[in-house]
Amino acid sequence: MVLRKVIESNEEKPLFQLFFLKDDEEQSIEVEEVEKINFIEVENRVKQGESVFITCKRKQEANTTSVAREDATGPWYFSRI
Repeated sequence: MVLRKVIESNEEKPLFQLFFLKDDEEQSIEVEEVEKINFIEVENRVKQGESVFITCKRKQEANTTSVAREDATGPWYFSRI
């Protein structure tokens, strides 16, 4: 099961996507899109046995190519603290 929470904003601000990967029978995934990362929540989730994957959500553009940009930041992945 995948849960998704999106925070709507009229301004164009960079968004982060947080994927909380739960260790349950259904292998549930909770997805949140936020402007600021709450690292206390991330730490608590990891302590509860969840894995957390954090990435930037980029604005979708028409006519995009699959060429990687050199200045692109890679995703963050926490499995232990």
